[in-house]
Amino acid sequence: MDVRPGRDEALSRLFEAHYPDTVRLAFYLTGSWVVGEDLAQEAFVRLWRRWGGLRDHHAALSYLRTTVVNLSRSALRRRLLELRHQRSVGEEGYDTDPVARLDIARALAALPAGKRACVVLRHLVDLSVEETAAVLGISPGSVKSQTHKGLRLLEAALSDRDHSSRHAQEVKER
Repeated sequence: MDVRPGRDEALSRLFEAHYPDTVRLAFYLTGSWVVGEDLAQEAFVRLWRRWGGLRDHHAALSYLRTTVVNLSRSALRRRLLELRHQRSVGEEGYDTDPVARLDIARALAALPAGKRACVVLRHLVDLSVEETAAVLGISPGSVKSQTHKGLRLLEAALSDRDHSSRHAQEVKER
């Protein structure tokens, strides 16, 4: 019995419905649209390969999100290693993605990985506490705690930026 036509049709519908959200999730986790697109595509390829092994095909979206989170962690570790290597050999200037210069993206990128993942999944992907816990493999209480702390750090980073901008504007006006 060939399950490929059913699998391909189901994955095609899933791709059409959730690819943009999957890219956006990866972008918020990595700070790069290019990396986000690559990770989303890789997540769909992995889901395609694993389709026959899924006990519940309704869990495919959760599998996709979990895969994107894990791939994002790996991509960030790789990027950190590259940055460390560049600094150690004395290369100057790392060409970042222009979108990463946005204040919110910068503040998100500065968060520790666990807090960033919780904030992104809860507030940018709009998952429930339970869904976020399932994707990250942590308890709902940890999701609540990490999200709360992450939002506090974001608030502090963005208010510092606003304060600096206002001060610079005041100095300019004098």
